[in-house]
Amino acid sequence: MERVKKALEGIDTHHLEDYKPAWVKAKLQNPADLLAAAKALKAEGLRTLSTVSPTDFVDEGRMEMNYFFEDLETRRNCWLKCDIPRELEACRIDSLTPLFPSAEWHEREAWSMFGVRFEGHPDLRPLIVSQDYYGKFPFRGDFDWEAHEANQVEHIETIVQAFKSEQGANDRTLDPDGSEVVLNWGPTHPASGPIRLKVRCDGEEILGIDPEIGYVWRALEDLVTRKDFVGAIVAVERLCFMDNINSMTGYCMAVEEIAGVEITEFAKWMRVLLGECARISSHMMGMGNFYNTMGLHTMMLWNLDVREYFLDVLESYSGARIATAAIEPGGVRYPLEMALMTELQKALEKFDATIGDIEAVFAKNPTMRKRAAKIGRIGYDEAIAWGLSGPVARASGVKTDIRLCEPYAAYDQVEMDYITREGGTAADRFALLFAELKQSVAILKQAKRRIEEGVASGDFDPAKDHLVKVPKKLPAGEAVSRVEWARGEVLMHLVTRDKAKSPHRLKMRAPSVNHTMILDRLLRGETLSDIPLVFGSLYICQGDLDR
Repeated sequence: MERVKKALEGIDTHHLEDYKPAWVKAKLQNPADLLAAAKALKAEGLRTLSTVSPTDFVDEGRMEMNYFFEDLETRRNCWLKCDIPRELEACRIDSLTPLFPSAEWHEREAWSMFGVRFEGHPDLRPLIVSQDYYGKFPFRGDFDWEAHEANQVEHIETIVQAFKSEQGANDRTLDPDGSEVVLNWGPTHPASGPIRLKVRCDGEEILGIDPEIGYVWRALEDLVTRKDFVGAIVAVERLCFMDNINSMTGYCMAVEEIAGVEITEFAKWMRVLLGECARISSHMMGMGNFYNTMGLHTMMLWNLDVREYFLDVLESYSGARIATAAIEPGGVRYPLEMALMTELQKALEKFDATIGDIEAVFAKNPTMRKRAAKIGRIGYDEAIAWGLSGPVARASGVKTDIRLCEPYAAYDQVEMDYITREGGTAADRFALLFAELKQSVAILKQAKRRIEEGVASGDFDPAKDHLVKVPKKLPAGEAVSRVEWARGEVLMHLVTRDKAKSPHRLKMRAPSVNHTMILDRLLRGETLSDIPLVFGSLYICQGDLDR
């Protein structure tokens, strides 16, 4: 980490310090130095910009900009900050998109939500928000939500007129005698989910893709600021219900850091156990959806049969199968009844008895061999530059997994290793999920054994060790936490004010944003029939894409 600090030594900083073993934290005195600092970090090997997180301090008249840089090869990270004026005309800063492709949508989102103008950005259009929010910047601290929501009919008319204008523009700009056309793939396509890909094509050949997202935007990052620190978890888990456990764990880790609370060893292992059940649940859905995009539905049905057993485990613990609210600041929400271990054993046995047949039938499917193995290729350096993570990055050979890079919960005690493939194709991403499912089952067996042994020896008290007290009011502070979600890295940036009862700011960086950004690059020159296959292989969830 000394080399990371050395890279910034020539730049005037308010502070430059170690934050965590794998993190350096620095604040620039002058925002005009941002480009120079970013270039220095990139030259040092921090080639990925994970996200951009503005924090609006209305009473202080400033917008604090937070940038999170990563070196996915040597596991070094830098949290870089600077202040800019919040007054709209002066709320400007240099764009980092020309240096870091992964910055493009994160800067567009910061512009849409906070009104931060990024000078030099190649395409600073609104992102996520619908047309009725254009120019209003809903995440600013002085935005009047009630006044906005009082005009629903007017807002709907604005959205409808914007769509009609867009279609009219296509009619004017496309040659009526030519073969070019703009097609809408989604938001009601069976394979798309609530996303619209505006596909410009010439016959069957794709000339370009412009994704339009935000159809399930719920303003989660603002919603959490209206709730107390415990109540916020019901918003955080809605990042995506396919793996809600791990997103709640990430948020709770940030709260615990600011509160100065250490959870029990028992709670750490429970977070591993519940988190891997959620990961398996998500992977089963992801693989099934991948085959659904190819018109092959049997795998989804087979996977849902296995997935039900792991949902039984979550239900046994929390009383709910999907919206579990099972993780809480201070540990896990409920005491453990050992009957849960019986449900877990059933799930493990079901998986072991079934996964061989699923893999034998579907991994060797002709569509996989003939089509998926030839399209959607992402190179190693490309995965790093675009900030890809999780199975998508690992299928391109990148050894990134937060459970290993920056262990949390009890993962520092788990026997596991990076699982990667080298090809980077749609087929590689699918095959990787099979290996990760088996890895999660192996981790679950370790967690089950450790908890059972701990309870039997008296080291763990399943009735009391699940939760330690976290103060209802937190001091002023901020924290960054990261977890390995089913789809990749989730980063939480939490900011609190003094004697706070609720978050002042929570940035939730989730992987589907970066994975959707690269669609245009992957599909240019391919054919229309390739869209569902490549899209499905990127393991995108509209929940974390739109938040």
